[in-house]
Amino acid sequence: MIRTADVVVVGGGVIGCAVARELARRGVRRVVVVERGGPGEEATRAAAGMVAPQAECDAPGPVLRLGLVSRARWSDWSAALGEESGVDVHYRRDGIVYAALSAADERVLGARARWQRAAGLRVERIDAVAARRLAPGLSPGLRSALFFPDDHRVDNERLGVAVARAAERAGATIVASTPVLAVRARRGRVRGVTTARGAIEAPIVVNAAGAWAAALRLPAGVVPPPVFPVRGQMLVLRPTTRVVARPVYSRRGYLVRRPDGRLLAGSTLERVGYERRVTVEAVAWLLAAAQALVPALATATLEGTYAGFRPGTPDRRPILGPVPGLAGLFHATGHYRSGILLAPATAEAIADMILTGRTALPLAGMDPGRFRRRRE
Repeated sequence: MIRTADVVVVGGGVIGCAVARELARRGVRRVVVVERGGPGEEATRAAAGMVAPQAECDAPGPVLRLGLVSRARWSDWSAALGEESGVDVHYRRDGIVYAALSAADERVLGARARWQRAAGLRVERIDAVAARRLAPGLSPGLRSALFFPDDHRVDNERLGVAVARAAERAGATIVASTPVLAVRARRGRVRGVTTARGAIEAPIVVNAAGAWAAALRLPAGVVPPPVFPVRGQMLVLRPTTRVVARPVYSRRGYLVRRPDGRLLAGSTLERVGYERRVTVEAVAWLLAAAQALVPALATATLEGTYAGFRPGTPDRRPILGPVPGLAGLFHATGHYRSGILLAPATAEAIADMILTGRTALPLAGMDPGRFRRRRE
């Protein structure tokens, strides 16, 4: 067990490992990632791998601004991860189709197209014929669709392996199967962490613990991040015919194809604590949503189900930056449904703030102090 470090990163998902890699690449010699389970095994593995700020954001705001900046970094970032790790993360730039199956869907998607165009973003309104050309198998009842050519995707399972390996090859150390219990401090400054296997002394701690970020015990008077788990249940389907070669969204769910032919169908949004269960109700709802989009999936094989926990926050924005009242503590959590999208920008911003005290990235509305101000 390592006993000293320059920076301890709590959490070994895509955010924690991305931060560790960035710090190590910038010359921080002793970066230690401490993960309660295995690297990339929680929200990173349970995601669908979308790099899609336009399809995912319902309105303009802080998450969209940072998401667009992060998306612009994804091509180079994924290529670098592949070179450093030897793992192809299957980053694909074939866009996303957002289907309208009803008049209400068309009104909602029409509004989305208008504000995105006003913001200078590329979005195409296409008819049903064009949509089926992009995504074969879409329902005969399809009315129209939006096409987001600049939204992309990645294989999140391979990404979790790649970013952890790249962090290690950059010089970071990953300590797995070791819960971090508390942040240690003295006279208003971080002194390290207490883990289930003993203490690690360090002047800087990054809380990248995802849905478990609020469980990290902090010194008296330091406000914990108001992060809570949001369960997402997913299905793994094996179609009998080749359908929807690129991701397809609807207002009820989405379908994402993997290179091996599997089709991911998701996802629920549930406040149920840490109940990692797949329910009959959710399976039925997801299957109905999938078949509404692609009727041919009625003959698909249900190969598997799984559930994971997204780190939610009260305002659905990440919590990024230094923590008021405790020098040396930084939060990099609360990414909700955008952890994979925001990983490159989060890593860059947190490293900037640790090493220089500031960042040029657009983090307005995401600072940890916003929740303390609300309490006051």
